[in-house]
Amino acid sequence: MQAARAGLFDMVLAEALDRISRDQADVATLYKHLQFARVPLVTLAEGEISELHVGLKGTMNALFLKDLAKKTHRGQRGRVEKGFSAGPVGYGYRTVRRLSTEGELVRGECRIEPSEAPVVERIFREFAAGKSPRAIACAITAQGIAGPAGRPWSNTTVTGKRCQGVGILNNELYVGRRVWNHKHYLKNPLTGQRVARTNPQAEWVRVEVPHLRIVSDDLWGAVKQRQDALTDKYTQATQASRMHLGRRPVHLLSGLVECGLCGGKVGVAVNGRYGCLNHHRRHICSNNRTIRREVLDQRALAGLAERLVSPDKVQAAVAAYAEHINRENREQHAQAEGDRRALEKIDRAIAGIMTAIEDGLYQPAMKSRMAELERQKADIAARVAQLPQPIPDVHPGIAEIYKREMTRFTQALEDPETRLDASQAIRSLIDRIVLHPGDKRGEIHATLHGALVGILDFARETSDPAALATPVTTKAASGSRERL
Repeated sequence: MQAARAGLFDMVLAEALDRISRDQADVATLYKHLQFARVPLVTLAEGEISELHVGLKGTMNALFLKDLAKKTHRGQRGRVEKGFSAGPVGYGYRTVRRLSTEGELVRGECRIEPSEAPVVERIFREFAAGKSPRAIACAITAQGIAGPAGRPWSNTTVTGKRCQGVGILNNELYVGRRVWNHKHYLKNPLTGQRVARTNPQAEWVRVEVPHLRIVSDDLWGAVKQRQDALTDKYTQATQASRMHLGRRPVHLLSGLVECGLCGGKVGVAVNGRYGCLNHHRRHICSNNRTIRREVLDQRALAGLAERLVSPDKVQAAVAAYAEHINRENREQHAQAEGDRRALEKIDRAIAGIMTAIEDGLYQPAMKSRMAELERQKADIAARVAQLPQPIPDVHPGIAEIYKREMTRFTQALEDPETRLDASQAIRSLIDRIVLHPGDKRGEIHATLHGALVGILDFARETSDPAALATPVTTKAASGSRERL
């Protein structure tokens, strides 16, 4: 196209229009650009191409290509149903090259590769035993074992995509069952690259090939059971099935500390010390102060235990919270009482109509009236079902309970068995911590912003005698994150 615009040739010559492209959009675009460059498009079959050829022949070529794809797909399905392979064989297998009795090349046969089958069984066995895919891939690579197609091993090679049936752990051929047509490909019109799309499982074709089994049914079932457990775990943790967001924070305050100058994140920058990442990594902030992680953790815990819930702040917070609760409860009670009376009135009207019908006083207007009453009753019932649960009262000794529980959770941080749960509970009470550089050398001011709802929920939850008997009690903050 660049040469055409530069006038470096006189025409484009091809055998036929389908030798240039069978895509209608590509043919039309190419023809339009060549016409603008005053370069004719000529084929031996059609002569000089015009708009009529682009429209008619382009449509015919596109239909031919679609029909050819259907015939190819049907032929591949027949091969698979006969037990042959309709594409490249996976890791652990080799294609068999032999001639039939008629002297023709037999295509689609494969056999187990003795050098790769033990690696497949090892991956299944180690994953079922609890080893991570990354650790499995690193161990195999360290032994100099090449992966599929000679590429290095990675965790995605092991796990793949379960929904598409790809990956070592998802290949059912290892249990003697060939699966075909689990996905199809479409070409992205913007990039021209093929994109895989998963087909419905009802369209998948499964054929038993017991002579290709590498993994036992028990080992396959153990792997599937662990995959289900991991999926449930990370789905509950992320609500989006993204595994990397389901990990626990590395440190107590990870992700909660901000820089007071640029507003960016503060993390472990150098030698276990917290610092502004925009300064140490991107060099766009002047806050070069750092603080040891242990020191900042101690200051945050001290602020939570001693300064965040001072008597005057607790009194004001509880008063505002109680006023809000009482107002919400009054409105809910009034709404519930009005709905109850409306339902009683509707029930009496329906009972009256039913009595009149039983007495032989039926009128056609009763049917429409009965439908209207039923609709009103359904609307009220739906509104009642959507009412929020009553909000419990705030414990009068919330400040004392909060301080006592903070002491207990601080002690739990020193125990390896309870450290993770205790840190999660404490993190629910912190909205953010802002670090400002001081006037003196190395001086850092830290301001802790607490989540009021989390604090009230935390104190209310741990005020239960049953909860106080447990080693560690966690309660994540919910609702709006009001500041204290």
